[in-house]
Amino acid sequence: MNSPAIQTVIFDLGKTLIPFSLAPLHARLDGQPGSREAAKHLFQRFECGDLEPEAFQDAVCGLTNLSAPEFGPWWNSIFEPHLLVPESWLRFLLRRYRCGLLSNTNALHFAFLLSEQPVLAEFAFRILSHEVGAAKPDPLIFEAAEAAARCRPESILYFDDIPEFVAAARRRGWQAHQFTAAQAVSSVLPELSS
Repeated sequence: MNSPAIQTVIFDLGKTLIPFSLAPLHARLDGQPGSREAAKHLFQRFECGDLEPEAFQDAVCGLTNLSAPEFGPWWNSIFEPHLLVPESWLRFLLRRYRCGLLSNTNALHFAFLLSEQPVLAEFAFRILSHEVGAAKPDPLIFEAAEAAARCRPESILYFDDIPEFVAAARRRGWQAHQFTAAQAVSSVLPELSS
């Protein structure tokens, strides 16, 4: 049986569209005894919108002994300056489908990514954990994405690097695939390679 026609394509951000590593954060936190666990709790709260950016920055600077001017470059140092999916492919998909972003992220990281990768601003919608107040795999964030997709769940194509989140999307009826490399996208959407 053939899959329903795709109407909406949704991408996760980190390690699906944007490469990143937490190593720069851990390197600093590991130099401060006990700060890694405390920071993890702050990161989770910030990612779900429980802390405003200024309060988050103040708390993390207190843990790490970073000054306010040092915080931004350190906080955003996790990202690499290229996309994991060719921008030409994204632009093709943006013309052909309703496209969206679904990410567990925070206000500061997303603002930075928008400034570094302007193509992200061209997506029809974005469902971000800090705006929704829920993080994947919480059903609330998937419900918000379905509302924004404007189609039946089975007509949503979704890419995420985390198997647990792919499974959560499949339980909702989405056509969900684990992202391992750009070929994970072109194998499902062969028109990208034609």
